[in-house]
Amino acid sequence: MPDLKGITYRFATYLGWTDIATNKLFIVYDLNGKLIGIEGKYTPTNKKGVCFVCNRHTEVALFTAVTKWKPEGASPDYYRAIGNYLCVNSEVCNKNITDVEVLEKFIHGVLVGP
Repeated sequence: MPDLKGITYRFATYLGWTDIATNKLFIVYDLNGKLIGIEGKYTPTNKKGVCFVCNRHTEVALFTAVTKWKPEGASPDYYRAIGNYLCVNSEVCNKNITDVEVLEKFIHGVLVGP
């Protein structure tokens, strides 16, 4: 977990950090006054691409999260994941965010489904 004392909350739309030992990325976001946490697989691309959150061309990684949503009558083994390319550096990403709609839609897709 990042050092919370060193964060400039003025530029923090979300809090994100990577656990390189497990290749997981964690995101915490304040959605309608409630802190929401998402955990997902973090796959570095070692390339530049467009971040789905801040819409900037930068070094990105594929972030994939397993959804909690299951269709009615689905098998107990049902599994659905959604993913997108996200900035490797969440601090820089936060400074470049101009609209949170895409991030909120992604979080909604993970928690609630389509």
